Amino acid sequence: MMRNCLMKLLSGLFFLGVLTLPPTLPALAEDEAAVRPPRPAKIVTVLTRPRENKISQPIVVEPLQSAVLTMLEGGVIEELPVREGDIVKRGDLIARVDTRILENNLNQARSQLAQAKVEFDRAKILLQQDNISKSVYDQRATEYELAELNVEASEKRLGDATLLAPFDGVVALVNVDQFQTVDPRQDIITLQSETLFVAVMHVPASQIVDATDVEVRDSYLNLDVAPLVNIPANFRSLAQQADPASQTYQAELSFTRPEGLVVLPGMTGQVYATVIPNVSAEHVPVVEVPMSAIQYDGEFSYVWLVQGSGDALTVTRRDVVIDQDIGELLLVKEGLQKGDEIVGAGASYLFEGMQIRRFGG
Repeated sequence: MMRNCLMKLLSGLFFLGVLTLPPTLPALAEDEAAVRPPRPAKIVTVLTRPRENKISQPIVVEPLQSAVLTMLEGGVIEELPVREGDIVKRGDLIARVDTRILENNLNQARSQLAQAKVEFDRAKILLQQDNISKSVYDQRATEYELAELNVEASEKRLGDATLLAPFDGVVALVNVDQFQTVDPRQDIITLQSETLFVAVMHVPASQIVDATDVEVRDSYLNLDVAPLVNIPANFRSLAQQADPASQTYQAELSFTRPEGLVVLPGMTGQVYATVIPNVSAEHVPVVEVPMSAIQYDGEFSYVWLVQGSGDALTVTRRDVVIDQDIGELLLVKEGLQKGDEIVGAGASYLFEGMQIRRFGG
């Protein structure tokens, strides 16, 4: 009997506890939510940068300077000290033809000049003494001037019989042999720059928004013979009109041969550069955000946009369209604009309307 009464009492107490417990738990959860501090978050400001195109194009190496050297005076080549592959400096002898006839002509011209000067000086004295006519004096003056011109022409012809290197370079091709008779203007050698080169590439029109007004940055190249060597290159020129057949723009970048690396015309490789059109109404800057700020729900990409000011900050979801890109910064095509503030790190722990505070502040 006593035992039955005790069981009834315990059952009643348990029943009362079950009935009173549910109202108490929600009240405690609401109190905790009310006192929960704002979650710290790294907030970043959306930035923009000029629209750019990353270019990776095959290139062909050409010398920065290339010249076919010719003799201005014909004759038999007596001296030809260079061979293909020789390195020459500016002013070095390339070739010289037989100069004996030219030297004789110069000596004769100088003798005629000396005689003409004597006759002219005598005519000046006689004119002052009124012993010759003015016409005779003018004739002697003309003969003297012609003799001077004849000496200058003879000296030039003698100088044209010697061919000197116009710049530092390497002898790429020798077209004649020693003791060969050559005509004026006949090709003697091809001289090319030895350390300065040009990388020629053809950029597709689709990668150039405005080929007449662009800036090229961060350009370098790798040659196929040395793929691990990054060679700095400087933008030199870009064709102002696309090739009608290939719809490509020919671009040139200059570079200096690295020490210890053999670079020859015709070598191939790859050039890497960033092409940026100068800002205009048609070239709207692009918006970029950290990759850590982008969230995915399986269908859409979104970020947490920060709202409010001071210590009263909350977040709201903002769907965005991401351009195809890789790297720490991603391009946003739609959804954000310059100056927007978003959560840049820890965004996966947030929810709509959640209070946050600036990390570190």
